[in-house]
Amino acid sequence: MRQTLFYLPHSIGPLPMFGLVSWSVIGLLIYIGTLILLSRKHGNIQDVFREGVVNWGIGAVIFGLLLPAMETRIPTDAGMEMVVGVPVRGYGVMMMLGVACAVWVAKRRTGQIGVTIDAFMALALWTVVSGLIGARLFYIVQKWNELGGDNLMSKLWVAFQFTEGGLVVYGSAIGGLIGILIWTYRNRIPPIPLIDAIVPAFFIGLAFGRVGCLLNGCCYGGICESDLPTIAFPRGAPAYVDQLHRGSLLGIHTTGDSDQNARIERVDPKSWAEGHSIRQGQSMNSLEFHTLPPRSISDMLALPELEGSVEIDRKVVRLPPEDFPRTSLRVHPAQIYASISAFLLFLWSSSIPNWHLRSGLVFGSGLIAYGILRVLEEIIRVDEAGQFGTQLSIAQWISLLGIISGIILITMAFRRSSRVATPTIAH
Repeated sequence: MRQTLFYLPHSIGPLPMFGLVSWSVIGLLIYIGTLILLSRKHGNIQDVFREGVVNWGIGAVIFGLLLPAMETRIPTDAGMEMVVGVPVRGYGVMMMLGVACAVWVAKRRTGQIGVTIDAFMALALWTVVSGLIGARLFYIVQKWNELGGDNLMSKLWVAFQFTEGGLVVYGSAIGGLIGILIWTYRNRIPPIPLIDAIVPAFFIGLAFGRVGCLLNGCCYGGICESDLPTIAFPRGAPAYVDQLHRGSLLGIHTTGDSDQNARIERVDPKSWAEGHSIRQGQSMNSLEFHTLPPRSISDMLALPELEGSVEIDRKVVRLPPEDFPRTSLRVHPAQIYASISAFLLFLWSSSIPNWHLRSGLVFGSGLIAYGILRVLEEIIRVDEAGQFGTQLSIAQWISLLGIISGIILITMAFRRSSRVATPTIAH
């Protein structure tokens, strides 16, 4: 896990890298240089001038307003703030790599059914943007109560920071599918052949995205006590926090998932709980902890310091920072399994011969294959609760619907006569 790869520095020497003032200086120099080069090439100084003003304005919004708002700040003892810089998140980097690879794969495959480069660029824009919106909206609706922020505006600000995690695969698939349907409707062409072409692109993007999940620590597996491969996450990771909430990280196993007034069913030997004379049959009334604020840049890069307390049979036991383990208990490497399976699905779906002759074959078989794998993947994941009064997570319910839809699509594909799926798209 490595949520933050590095920080873009707040300043180089005396000049801040981000902000309206710094961008006005840096952007002006870039603009003047670009103006000189383009004027020599094109000759029309008015067009070059207008283009330079537009680009400078875009840069001012990004470098002057958006990036400064994303800089990490540390409060100091003197009541001031220390600006660290703009964090470059591992999740965001892998997401961008996944999108780039997916676009490249989709371009090659859509070209086989006659989609021109100009048409593909518009299609890619619709698909990527709607996919990101769908992925984030799905997450926001599902996790609204867990989003940071004390009021509506602060929650909305957190909601827009999608490069730091919080994208749902099925939300991305549904959003991207809606974008494709809108684009094909506007251009009056059949959507299924295009979706057949794009399915492998979705899988290669997902393979990179799951590596991003591993770096971010989300989509984690449950505790593994067998000889299967395992992975441990550092202090502060979502899996670590989840195990701490349940008490299992301290060696406490209760009858339910709640840490409030739960009966202790088992205490691990040689654990923190045993060392503090906590026994089977007692009640864990509460378990509380919080993160200590960082005091320096080195603290930002180190494991977070925690402190808290556990209330056992109405007696409070303090948890000082040194009592918190450095890593979580060993868990199933769910993100690695998901990345490998997505890459194998990419290889399989992109190697189906004559896929363009039976419309819906790749789409339908992809729904079935991914649906089955996702149902199995959710068995070892513990980050999603059951829905609709069952043990099935929302992803498993959607997977079951996808499997049924895939069976219908494949049946229809083989009932049609073999033929080229779509004519050349030249607009």
